Amino acid sequence: MPLPLEQEKDVSLGGFQGIKKIRGLLVKIDVVSQPTSWEGEGSVVKVDLEDATIVEMLNDEESFELKEGKFSFVIPYKLTAGGKIAPGTLYDKCWRASAKELGKVPSDFIGQYVTLEKQPRLLFSKPVIDPETKMAEIGADGKRVYEEILAVDKAGRPKCFCFVPDEAANTNTVRERVRTALIGKTPKAALRTLLLNFKQYPEYKDALNNGTLDSMLELVVVDGKFQKDEGGQSATGDS
Repeated sequence: MPLPLEQEKDVSLGGFQGIKKIRGLLVKIDVVSQPTSWEGEGSVVKVDLEDATIVEMLNDEESFELKEGKFSFVIPYKLTAGGKIAPGTLYDKCWRASAKELGKVPSDFIGQYVTLEKQPRLLFSKPVIDPETKMAEIGADGKRVYEEILAVDKAGRPKCFCFVPDEAANTNTVRERVRTALIGKTPKAALRTLLLNFKQYPEYKDALNNGTLDSMLELVVVDGKFQKDEGGQSATGDS
C-alpha cells in the first residue's frame, strides 16, 4: 500500500477558498470589521459580487455553482499611523495595484462585470537573516541576500483576488473554454452546460437556440454530438 499524502500542497482547500478565478457583477466594496474568527481587532475590505460564476478552481479542486449567483470575500485592510495605505499588503499590492494596471481604482468597477483572479504577486522583499549570527546574509557578489514575500499561503497557492482584463464572451479564452466544454455533448446536454457553467455569457445560449452556435465556435454536429470542425466533416443528426 502507498504512503498517505503528507504535503501541505495536497490539503484540499475546499469550498470558496478553492476558487482561483471568478466573474461577476461588482456591486459593493465596503470597509468593515474583520471576522470574529480572526485574532485581534482590525478592518477588512469586503467585496460583494452578484450574477457570479466560477471560472477556474485552484489545484483542480471540484467546481460548484454559487447560491443565487452571489459571492463575497474580504481582504485585510491596514493603514499607517498617518492614515495612508500600508505598503506591501494584500490590499496594496494585489487589489489596488491590479486595478491601477487597468487604469482604474477598484471602486471604478462598481456596477460593472469584472473578472478576478488569485495571483501570487510580490508583496515585498526582506533581507535573509543568518540564524546563528542574527545578521543579514551576504551573497557571493558582496550584496545582501533578499527573500521575496509573495501573496501565497504556506503551500504556495495564491490567496488574494486581483483584477484582470474582463473575460467577455467574445474573448479567445472564453470561446475556447466553452468550445472544449461542449465537445462530445448533444445539443440538449450542451444547453444544460451553458445554463449551469456559462450563464454569465447568454450569447452562447442564444446562439444554440437560433442555430448559429456551430459557426460561432467552429463546431459541427456529428452523429448528434458537437465536434470540432476539422474541415470537410459531414454533419449528421439534429442540431
